[in-house]
Amino acid sequence: MRRNKFCTTFSCKTMLFQSVMKMLRIGLYDAEFYLFIVKNPLLNFNFAQMDILNPAKLIDCASIEEIPSLLHSERRVIVIIDHKVKELYGHYFPFEQITVEASEKNKSLQMVGQIAARLMDLEADRDTFLLVVGGGILTDLGGFVASSYFRGVRCGYVPTTLLAQVDASLGGKNGVNLDGYKNILGVIRQPEFTVICPAFLKTLPVQEINEGLAELLKTFILFNSESYKGLVNSLMKSKSGASDTISQIAPYISEAARHKTQVTARDLYEKGERKLLNLGHTFAHAIEKECGISHGEAVAAGIVLAAKLSVKLSVTGKATAEKIENDFRLLGLRTSSPVSAITLAAAIKRDKKRSGDNITFILIEKIGKCVAYPLPVNSIEEYLYDLY
Repeated sequence: MRRNKFCTTFSCKTMLFQSVMKMLRIGLYDAEFYLFIVKNPLLNFNFAQMDILNPAKLIDCASIEEIPSLLHSERRVIVIIDHKVKELYGHYFPFEQITVEASEKNKSLQMVGQIAARLMDLEADRDTFLLVVGGGILTDLGGFVASSYFRGVRCGYVPTTLLAQVDASLGGKNGVNLDGYKNILGVIRQPEFTVICPAFLKTLPVQEINEGLAELLKTFILFNSESYKGLVNSLMKSKSGASDTISQIAPYISEAARHKTQVTARDLYEKGERKLLNLGHTFAHAIEKECGISHGEAVAAGIVLAAKLSVKLSVTGKATAEKIENDFRLLGLRTSSPVSAITLAAAIKRDKKRSGDNITFILIEKIGKCVAYPLPVNSIEEYLYDLY
């Protein structure tokens, strides 16, 4: 019944909204979620354009003030929102709000407990809908809370950073850190929808946009060489300033989001194809653990190391690795690890992707095609020395 309602309602609204947004429904075994992609990145985005409690409908609203009249009386929304995002966009969400300071330190079971305790104070029940508004740390925390509070409540994501829009908020992984190690504890659970709106990125400093560029480039190194080339060229041509950069890369944000959600749909529990999305991340998580640089910087360095390891293992030619490294350098991304080979190897051996005596790296055959490559744990240090 729900599926028929979706088809009927959505078809009636398609012409009205085709200039505003696209909606992608992803089936995931026994679950479904919805990906909303706003076509115009510089649009004065009005969140009231959709009824967030019923993803079967898209509703045109003349003003933000109309949002309360759209909500069903039997439903209740609580927003979990980043404190910085609240200052800029909190007024778009006239619901009860739980404000969280997003930091790697706060991405913990302790913070999950604090949010859950706040939900208890607000008397949130199983019918409460959690709307998570912020970057990847927030969607991880919010998703973890939603999956565990009263054994699971419904939730939706509004990612507000580039990193979250192209990676962290997509795919259903919700992890928290433990003793400095990234995402050691976690669950896989899909939100009911994810809103992708590049308009949120207009207020980000350029440094924050750069945080997501490595993940965006990673997607096309994995899946589409032409889009990789186009994205790099667009970034090279963009003028200084966040708005110009966002206008250049907006189409690529949408494409990257589709790639990840489609891969996730085919391999929800990371038994096969989804492992490719870890390109650069085995290195990156170890680098983050040992020196505390940002995730985006670590991923950039990790991808370059993966490219070099691909050459070392004769998976790709030297020219491919050099191109990736040169492109990253010209774009102002990190291309080297600040951690010694011996320290990095020790951290990698404790990576959660280790299986017995092997750990799987994602290597690059060519831009647009990557492969999973298991390496013996005891050989990692030897290989890393050759990459430095």
